Amino acid sequence: MRLLNTQSLQLEEYFDDTTPKYAILSHRWEKEEILFADVVGGDLDRARIKAGFAKVQGACDLAKSQGFDYIWVDTCCIDKFSSAELSEAINTMFKWYQDSAVCYAYLSDVHGATSVTELERSRWFRRGWTLQEFIAPKVVEFYNADWLYIGEKKDSGLLPIISQASLLDEYVLGLAVDLEDVSVAKKMYWASSRHTTRKEDEAYCLMGLFDVNMPLLYGEGNKAFLRLQQEIAKVTADQSILAWYCDPYDRPLLYTGDTTWPSCFAPSLSCFRKSGNISPLQEAPITRSILGHVNLTSGSTTFMAIIGKTQQENSVFQIEVILHCQIGSIPGIFPTIFLHRHNGNPRRHFTRLVDDGWVS
Repeated sequence: MRLLNTQSLQLEEYFDDTTPKYAILSHRWEKEEILFADVVGGDLDRARIKAGFAKVQGACDLAKSQGFDYIWVDTCCIDKFSSAELSEAINTMFKWYQDSAVCYAYLSDVHGATSVTELERSRWFRRGWTLQEFIAPKVVEFYNADWLYIGEKKDSGLLPIISQASLLDEYVLGLAVDLEDVSVAKKMYWASSRHTTRKEDEAYCLMGLFDVNMPLLYGEGNKAFLRLQQEIAKVTADQSILAWYCDPYDRPLLYTGDTTWPSCFAPSLSCFRKSGNISPLQEAPITRSILGHVNLTSGSTTFMAIIGKTQQENSVFQIEVILHCQIGSIPGIFPTIFLHRHNGNPRRHFTRLVDDGWVS
């Protein structure tokens, strides 16, 4: 892990137990950011003429004033021209934010006397990467464009505002819950209205939140999100990963004229925009007679209960599956999904009916 010395602005490298206490910066990338090549070697002349230098200098000055000799800044502490280093950094980034002593959330589009409206509208709350940077650190301090202090994420006066802006529940921001107790669907919901410059980063920026690792394959597009869901399904039995709904404006992602999707997993992150009220269950749902079970994935130990079967025209076999999770806080309301299989399919592979709406 490379850290920026707050006194000299020189990069220093540390490993595991030798890493000193450090502050960390969360921000939106803008024009003329300070890159690794601008600071490596110790000559800062190239860095000082860039617009992004003021932001890095401001972060260093703040960290220094709080007694930190080091700060981590993503723009210049990673050599992004090294694909191996970039992959390692992205797979480790959640932990780096988690281990920081303090995270400075720099809102470059918030100016002067901060109003609630201006704070809520900050684009920082709409970026994909800032989600993990918001959740992982124990301490997150917000600063405006002039590095004036706004507040800390657990402040009682600030908490309702940033909860509304980020879609995260106050009890999550207040660290009153273990992330492992939050459903996969709700975590996806937190990210569903956020954006990344690269399509693949919609998935890559969530790896730490779900504690999974996978190689980066820029150029794969939406396949990255499918891979992410497959990796999540390997490490959790939480069936809320299937509690998604494909709105009509997302249908171009599917096959033209078809209402099925060749996977149980969602085609895009936006399909979780209605999944914010899905919570896990400790006990199996008590419902109608169970007619059988179906595996989530090949080789999976996660079984979903079949509660309905229908033989349709054109040799299409449809089953209704109840998910082991709950909608809202009223007991007994469970999501269900519909799966299709053509009788001629020798692999007994089911496709998802995207119009199912998943409500029982």
